[in-house]
Amino acid sequence: MSRQALEGLKVVEVGNIVAGPWCGSMLADFGARVIKVEPPKTGDLMRGMGRIKNLWFAVEGRNKQNVTLNLKTEQGKKMLWQLIEDADVLIENFRPGVFRKLGFTWEEIHRRNPRLIYTVASGYGQTGPYAPRPGFDRMGLALGGFLEVTGYPDTPPVKPGISVADFYTAMFSCMAVMFAIYDRDVNGSGEGQMIDCALTESVLRLQESIIAEYSYDGTIRTRIGNGTTVTVPSGHFLTKDDKYVALSITGDKLYRDCMHQIDRQDLIDHPDYQTTIDRAAHREEINAEFAKWARAHTLKECLDILGEGIPACPIYNVADIMEDPQFAARNDIVEVETEQFGKIKMQNVCPKMLGTPGEIKWPGQPLGKFNKDVFGGLLGYTDEQLAKFAEDGVI
Repeated sequence: MSRQALEGLKVVEVGNIVAGPWCGSMLADFGARVIKVEPPKTGDLMRGMGRIKNLWFAVEGRNKQNVTLNLKTEQGKKMLWQLIEDADVLIENFRPGVFRKLGFTWEEIHRRNPRLIYTVASGYGQTGPYAPRPGFDRMGLALGGFLEVTGYPDTPPVKPGISVADFYTAMFSCMAVMFAIYDRDVNGSGEGQMIDCALTESVLRLQESIIAEYSYDGTIRTRIGNGTTVTVPSGHFLTKDDKYVALSITGDKLYRDCMHQIDRQDLIDHPDYQTTIDRAAHREEINAEFAKWARAHTLKECLDILGEGIPACPIYNVADIMEDPQFAARNDIVEVETEQFGKIKMQNVCPKMLGTPGEIKWPGQPLGKFNKDVFGGLLGYTDEQLAKFAEDGVI
């Protein structure tokens, strides 16, 4: 195994469910030592979420040394401070104010460890009138504008099937940690900094040009179904065998190529369809024509006719993903041995780094699995002390 990009980086994660823990997961996948702190008995709420208890945690808790600490006890706080004081990164996603009330203010954290990078994720950020509010994925999607543009005009907004706001916030958080490490270690500031991530702002940043459009001419973008205003034809089209083909056509050449493949020269020659802007104005008409064509063919026929040069593909469910040769060729699904479930499959590390690749060393472990390794081996507590801490509800 070659070296990993984040070897030697020590991370303390005091997170729950998605936005904080997924940032920790990405760092752990690439070699950081991530010590995940969970409350005794209950642990991260992710352990109890999903259809099968602990299965989601087996994926997102991977590569972490999970320990238990009761932060409502003085000993628990002391032990967390011990972990923080020589860490590189601290990840936290409590509701704003909760961590501060426990005594862990940014000012005190920075005083004790000036090099530490502290990234915190919340629904609305650490400041502003909404800061104290509880913020979950749906709130981020709603306030950030995502839900208003997702779905059909005559139906309620549609929430994506996964926690998009949480995952994007975690990704922005992870990126910011890397920016801060570069500033500290490469630019030579030697100083850590606080990173304030919000679900609403992560979603807002994804919203293409909607702010610019509104500021320019007052246009409010809203739901238009599965199409877009910049790719025509585009959408999810029902085929003869009641499956769906996804299509996205951008630019004049690709449009002409697509229409040529489906033998619709009339749609190439049509005077109203000559430019991208023209086609956007007649989006529904063009999509309707493609829909008729798709409905007259099976999914396989559609894909065969469109060929390799047209951006089209089937819409997969998880069974399709597991059988797909592209994912197999790139080793995107791997088998991992777990204590509770035996061998299970999960997504491999992403992205692929050819020089310093990530690795799944172990799946998410039972609650408190690394208490002895971390508190004994790292902080120097004896077995007797750890037994007393367990008895007292500290760990």
